[in-house]
Amino acid sequence: MQSTLDTFCTLTIATVMAGLSITAFSRIDAGNPTKGWASGTYQRGFENRFEQSIPAQEGSVALWAAAKWALFGETAAGAVAGREGWLFTAEEFTEPSEARDLATELSRVVEALSENGTALVPVIVPDKARMRSDRLPRGRSEGFDTRYQRALEVIEDTGLPVIDLRPALSFEKSFMRTDTHWSPEGARRAAEAVAEVVEGFELPHTDVQTVATGSVGFDGDLLSFVATGPFRSIVGPAPESIDTFETIVEASAGLFDDAAIPIALVGTSYSAKPEFHFAGFLKQAARADVLNASYVGQGPFAPMDTFLKDRATLSTLPSLVVWEIPERFLTSRSLLP
Repeated sequence: MQSTLDTFCTLTIATVMAGLSITAFSRIDAGNPTKGWASGTYQRGFENRFEQSIPAQEGSVALWAAAKWALFGETAAGAVAGREGWLFTAEEFTEPSEARDLATELSRVVEALSENGTALVPVIVPDKARMRSDRLPRGRSEGFDTRYQRALEVIEDTGLPVIDLRPALSFEKSFMRTDTHWSPEGARRAAEAVAEVVEGFELPHTDVQTVATGSVGFDGDLLSFVATGPFRSIVGPAPESIDTFETIVEASAGLFDDAAIPIALVGTSYSAKPEFHFAGFLKQAARADVLNASYVGQGPFAPMDTFLKDRATLSTLPSLVVWEIPERFLTSRSLLP
């Protein structure tokens, strides 16, 4: 019965959409029909006219997105639709726009941190498309397949600790279904893998308590590319929830007092977004306080540049810097040996 109802609703949406958009379609400059269909001119023209010509644009755009998702499993540019409702960022299927040489960046940061006796532990976060390749609609090129291992080899050649997060993230719910990032459980297991290396630096320990605080509804960042709006309850993507946590560190002096925070975490939204709780899990696993110097939307290199520039404002410097770098910011081409 439910399957019949879903099919009926989908066909109804498609029929209404088609009826509303006849005017838009009739105004497309078709040109050469053979080339138009082959190159996608018809589809792009149809979409542009549809969005610009139909009354109540916001609702009609949602209707068009709902129909594309329901009938063809298609998203807007910027995301890739996987199997069983999984979404992936298109960035994991393309070269980074501003790739930096990993070996050069590591050497530069090591040299800067060594001035103050601070050690560096780089942590490459494997692509969601790598760890959940079973949900991909298609495979990736050989360059992407080997990119993570080659990055680890660069780290080893630089003489830094090597942390392979693939074993820690090789489980069903390591990443959120509708989001670019790892799940809290994925973040926790990654933090434990990092802490195994951190233990070798013999940092001072403190009492840390992490407690689960419940579960809440969660809309992943990739849903913006499947903007089905009011039709989401009919065609999807299906709702998702996320577990929440709180981490409490034993009371100590503030950041600008004499008590030192032994670890600084520098990275991207994987570390900065509180809903994934990576910094908290790292505190728990390492049994140490962590200064989180990560930022959302700046990639991995700008936050490190900022940290190196602003560390002079700290009354005491960390003994160790954990640098979280998502794999997708590394090139699969010539910048990696």
